[in-house]
Amino acid sequence: MRSWLPIGLALAAFAAGGAFGGEAPAKEKEAEESFEALELRMAELVNRDRAEQKLPPLAWHKELAAVARAHSLDMKAHRFFAHRSPRTGEVKDRVAAARIPARATGENLARGDTIEFAERNLMNSPKHRENILSKEFTHLGIGLARGEDGLLLVTQVFLKPTPVYDAVAVHDEIAQGINATRLQKGLRRLLPDDTLARQAQAHSARAARLGRFDPAWLEGELASDDRRWRIHTAAYYLTDKTAEVVLCDVAQSATFDHFGLGVVQAPAEGKQAGALWVTLVCAQKK
Repeated sequence: MRSWLPIGLALAAFAAGGAFGGEAPAKEKEAEESFEALELRMAELVNRDRAEQKLPPLAWHKELAAVARAHSLDMKAHRFFAHRSPRTGEVKDRVAAARIPARATGENLARGDTIEFAERNLMNSPKHRENILSKEFTHLGIGLARGEDGLLLVTQVFLKPTPVYDAVAVHDEIAQGINATRLQKGLRRLLPDDTLARQAQAHSARAARLGRFDPAWLEGELASDDRRWRIHTAAYYLTDKTAEVVLCDVAQSATFDHFGLGVVQAPAEGKQAGALWVTLVCAQKK
């Protein structure tokens, strides 16, 4: 398993020459079609397989298809069949080089006389099937080339794009969610505090810059304003699930009456790949 971000399955299926059983060639028919048409038709086969499992279709991604096609051509030109290319690295490297924001990527490789044969053999391989039927991926690109032996070289690249958030909208969603949940529990609403909000936002921005939270720094900032508060505490998350913040113990504590919230999105590229750095500070006024 290798080539997803953050986890992955990058697998190759040799679907030709009887590796999984034989099938009569259909090169004559496919020769009349452009590779682009074949790629789109194979995407339909992928989505047919997903539909049979009651999964939503994967959206066609033109730029991702270009990445896939380039890898198939690379394998043809340099006579290899592998996920790692001496020239372009792994699939995650190729996607990054194409400047496609990715939270997760996956790749299947196959060789076969026809796209139908290749897809069927991919589906018969548990690890390849896992990529095709993943609930995480939302987009697909497929690239084909024909090797010197006349067999199709198939590269399927799967993508979960990096989401783009409106930080203000996320802030409001979390704040409203916290108070709505508190009211359901019979707790008083938390009142927003500008100073706590500024400190929380500064901490999230610092975390995004450093790549880690800095609790000691935040505590120093909060201590400078201690005279206003009887007690204060903070919770911080690197997440894309706002409910995680809304339902946390700090947000739902009966102790506090004021809060500040900071939200910063991580860059689209890198280890955190678009996740949200969220800082919640809650306090009780003297």
